[in-house]
Amino acid sequence: MLRQARSRVGFKNDHWGILLRGIVRRFPLYRLAPPELQAILLDYDWSTARLHALDLPVGDVAVADLRWQLDLRWWRFEDRFFAVTPNEVRADPVRYEKQWQRTLAADLAYPIHLRESAPGRWTIVDGVHRLLKAEVTCVATLRAMRVPDDVLATIAE
Repeated sequence: MLRQARSRVGFKNDHWGILLRGIVRRFPLYRLAPPELQAILLDYDWSTARLHALDLPVGDVAVADLRWQLDLRWWRFEDRFFAVTPNEVRADPVRYEKQWQRTLAADLAYPIHLRESAPGRWTIVDGVHRLLKAEVTCVATLRAMRVPDDVLATIAE
């Protein structure tokens, strides 16, 4: 579904200062996400390629500061979206083999992408498998790009 956004009206993430211009696709699975994810997800489609192409400073972030996100239902399991948490995958890697394999294959040299979903609270935009891998391999910090709100609009589709 396409939606025109000429102002901030109609986009849940407006309180993060995102001003989207032109035609923006709403994230089609947003309504299926549990409330705790709806509070932090971007509610529009965005491009991974555009996100990865951003030229932003890379810094370190403590895994402990992001650990709370390992209890969120980020991932699909079988035909259900938002069905499994990273901690559930860690606890039962045989049952959740696909997500576990993606976790093991995650490259910790590549920075995760974060956005400030609330003052002082950084949320992963891209890199949940890397966070889980860091946790299970006892890595204390990850490389991270913090994506400012005004830059988020550039990754919208």
